[in-house]
Amino acid sequence: MEEAGNFPKNIGRYEIKGLLGAGAMGSVYLAEDPRIKRKLAVKVVRLNAIHSELERKEFLARFQREAEVSGVLNDPGIVTIYDVGDSEIGPYLAMEFVPGRPLDALIKEGSALTLKEKLVIAAGIASALDHAHDKGIVHRDVKPGNVMITEDRRPKLMDFGIAKREDASLTQTGTFLGTPSYASPEQIREGIAVAASDLFSFAVLTFELLSGSLPFPGTSINTILYRIVNEPPVEIKPPVEGLLPEAWQRIFARALAKDPADRHPTCSAFVKDLLDGARDLGRTDRMQLLGHLRSEHVGGTHHSHPLEEVAPEIRSMAAPVRGKGGKGLLYAIVAAVAVAAGAGGVFLFRSGSGQVMLDTLPPGAKALKAGVEVGTTPLPLALKAGDVLRFEKSGYKPLDFRFQGGSPPPRLTLEAMTSRETIRTFPDGATVVLDSVKLEGVTPLEVPAWDQSVEHDLTCTKGDLLVATRFNQGETPGSRVFTLVDASRTRAGAEPKAVDVHAPGTLKFTAPYSVRVKVDGRDAGEVREGGTLSAPPGSHRLEVSNPRVFLRETLTVTVAPGQVSAVALPGLCSLTVNTFPNSGTVVVDGIATQAESDGNTPIQLVKGRHAVNVHGRAGAAQTVDLTGDFKLNMRF
Repeated sequence: MEEAGNFPKNIGRYEIKGLLGAGAMGSVYLAEDPRIKRKLAVKVVRLNAIHSELERKEFLARFQREAEVSGVLNDPGIVTIYDVGDSEIGPYLAMEFVPGRPLDALIKEGSALTLKEKLVIAAGIASALDHAHDKGIVHRDVKPGNVMITEDRRPKLMDFGIAKREDASLTQTGTFLGTPSYASPEQIREGIAVAASDLFSFAVLTFELLSGSLPFPGTSINTILYRIVNEPPVEIKPPVEGLLPEAWQRIFARALAKDPADRHPTCSAFVKDLLDGARDLGRTDRMQLLGHLRSEHVGGTHHSHPLEEVAPEIRSMAAPVRGKGGKGLLYAIVAAVAVAAGAGGVFLFRSGSGQVMLDTLPPGAKALKAGVEVGTTPLPLALKAGDVLRFEKSGYKPLDFRFQGGSPPPRLTLEAMTSRETIRTFPDGATVVLDSVKLEGVTPLEVPAWDQSVEHDLTCTKGDLLVATRFNQGETPGSRVFTLVDASRTRAGAEPKAVDVHAPGTLKFTAPYSVRVKVDGRDAGEVREGGTLSAPPGSHRLEVSNPRVFLRETLTVTVAPGQVSAVALPGLCSLTVNTFPNSGTVVVDGIATQAESDGNTPIQLVKGRHAVNVHGRAGAAQTVDLTGDFKLNMRF
């Protein structure tokens, strides 16, 4: 495994920013295209994993094929390939950077996803695979490790047409391409893969996603392959919560059939079957999930719901159909409901008003109408022309939307919030690793563009001292100071110590000078340079002063129980005053100094705004905003 920071500066024309992951065959780097300032991921095959020039050309050909496949595919659930090439460190593939986590990591952790969230993931993968199959493309290696889950819980399918030699090949000749636990019987027996083979692998993935177990477990590859070819999937006990046990057995018996012809016709039809077997899904959830699927692949059952299950506003539109097929309108209405539920559709019942499916990118935004929360996106809502809604999501800027009526509303894109943050530690001088990328410099360290729309992992180390923490969406370091502790007292996975909500916090003053402090009007005494002060949790009004450096400030701080909070005060600079034709004693903020206005005597004071004058020159004061050392010339 490569250490963070031990990576090339460039691969091809791409500037390398950090290491995303590494394995036996190569590495994946976070990079930037300098021409268009776009973030992307660059996958490189290690030269020491390539044993001949022929093998190097083979990897290049595979990368080229994947790039060509990407040019054919156009689906939001498939990672886009931008470029392919060769470099000094090996063949590389430049692709869309997807902030998130691989599905296999979420499954291994036993991530607490709801049944609906799992079905949303399955539906997104199904839609992507069906799109690929429509284009005549078979993935051949569908598995959780080839699915990225974004921060908004949407899946992105990766690695089309690429055989994973480092963990997938049973023979050097490539007779079998795929990962053993997810391979189909025909891939194992004959070395061939068709669209139905992808469906089988996808069914294994879904089985594991929903139950946490593989349908064909085994302690050796031979055992796994034998069970895939010869045995039915294992029975899950207790049954998966939210799914009817008899439906589970029937659906997976078909999806994991040994004969490809006996399986579901499409991946979307398989997921639709699962939706039918889910007992805890409400009508709205079901409509939303159907919207994630490709309607043309769901099959005839997609239009078979009775009219009574459709929203009453839509049911009122039913009327006899003139022309071909008396049931055409009924089926068309139900199909339209399912499609619009996922695409942000609108149903108009009178001029400018109707039932609207509102969606945001990312989903899960809180929708407010007239200041009252009405739900989270995707959200079906009755609106009329002129209605205004506000969408709010942690880590994103609020978005106001006015419904115009008469046409489907677009999917609304929320803008991520960024802020300038400073990472502070106690003691200072710690090395910082943010999201697996080592930052230049030591604490206190400024991060110019902290993206609040994503989670962040932060680790600070100094010798044997360290601190590690995670920031959720919308969270920032703010004024917090992270206390480094002895690494020998910290173990991986240790539970954080409980903090008494009434425990006092600590205020750490970062100024290079001492200050007199009043807390909520009460004198707390003098705090020395870099010193601390204990305060009860809550919001407090601080009055800080030091006449020697002309400081007098009032500020509000929030103290968290048991936490260290930084009190950032202005730094120091020097001011030199030169008056003409005569000099005098310099007065700063109404306080006489010991300095003469001769242009040669610097005065040390805090940065910021000050009123400067010379003794005996009433009304001649000048206001200066100091950001650094400054010489002020005054003429009387």
